[in-house]
Amino acid sequence: MQQPLSKKYPKSSSRATPPAQTVPDASGVSSLAGLVNPHPFNLTRMVEITSYWLKNSASSEALFSRTSAHLIVILLVALTLGVGSMQIQLGRISALRPFQQTTLIDPVAAAPSVDEETGAPLTLPSQLNDFLDDVLVSAAVPHTIVPERAREQISTYEVQSGDTIYGIAGKFGLDPETIMWSNPDLEKAPDLLSIGQQLTILPTNGVYHQVGEGDTLQGIADTFKVDPSAILNYSLNELDPDNPVITPGQWLVVPGGSKPFIPRTVVAYYTGEIPEGASEGTGTFAWPASGTIYQGFFPWHPAIDIAAYIGAPVLAGDSGYVIVAGWSDVGYGYHLVIDHGNGYQTLYAHLNSIYVNVGDNVAQGQQIGEMGNTGNATGPHLHFEIRQNTVVRNPIGILP
Repeated sequence: MQQPLSKKYPKSSSRATPPAQTVPDASGVSSLAGLVNPHPFNLTRMVEITSYWLKNSASSEALFSRTSAHLIVILLVALTLGVGSMQIQLGRISALRPFQQTTLIDPVAAAPSVDEETGAPLTLPSQLNDFLDDVLVSAAVPHTIVPERAREQISTYEVQSGDTIYGIAGKFGLDPETIMWSNPDLEKAPDLLSIGQQLTILPTNGVYHQVGEGDTLQGIADTFKVDPSAILNYSLNELDPDNPVITPGQWLVVPGGSKPFIPRTVVAYYTGEIPEGASEGTGTFAWPASGTIYQGFFPWHPAIDIAAYIGAPVLAGDSGYVIVAGWSDVGYGYHLVIDHGNGYQTLYAHLNSIYVNVGDNVAQGQQIGEMGNTGNATGPHLHFEIRQNTVVRNPIGILP
């Protein structure tokens, strides 16, 4: 058993009592013997002996010169030995003992921990004791990181409140385009995403294609820009490599496939006369709402979604006149469109309420409605598009 510090390092009271002081003899031999003895080290005694030597040697210059050098050496040796024998306490420094493993009484608890997967015992002690209380020691804790296994089956996901195509894709480690290419309704109108909707989720990036009349394996591969072997050798397609037969209506996963992007064409809603004195845009856009961009622009989602709260103000991005104000049947819910008279139009969707009518002039920064979650939306946000002639532009590259 390890001894307590008090036993291992005795206190100064247990030292031997130094001998009584005596008057140095004429030769100084006995005084020197006491001086170089480190145990009864006494600074007062050393001063007395030194004074005695100086008095005797001062009477003779020759004697002083002979003994002074020897005296200095002796003093240094005595000082070194004396200091070395002293026990110095600096803030009561204590020695730290190592941690030791506890012996457990319970044989079941004492059994080593076992890795659940490999069955191998873990080497980390199950319990550590600290013999010096209130001392914290950091220690590495072994932790096995099991990599997520690749999904091997096509799955179904139910859309939840607050979901976006970007967010759903991130949950499964896929590109947002893959989510859209696996669900034809979303590909046609990304804003058809709604709570409770069932989505097809592929195990890998690519295209989920339903075989049509006249389709061939080579033709499908050419359409989606992959090698036919990618489709043929993908296990979920269950094709016979020696006799690959595909039939109309059959679904095939095209790993790594992609669809060509066809820009959405903007249809002019307003067919009446341009209002007299219609405002014209400045060409410089302002943010239509305050909030968080929780879904960005990509080819199949030609807008940015700004999330906030129901009733948050929605402002005109630039001056112009209203050409659409009302309900949309393609997922936009309550929405409006402003024509800025310079080739630009802006669209504001999923509104909770609309403050303007078709034909009204609006100024940049004027409130035109309130943010909502009408139509196909999974939470309150503003779907904001900027259109230039017949092309939808990325608002992030245009807004300040």
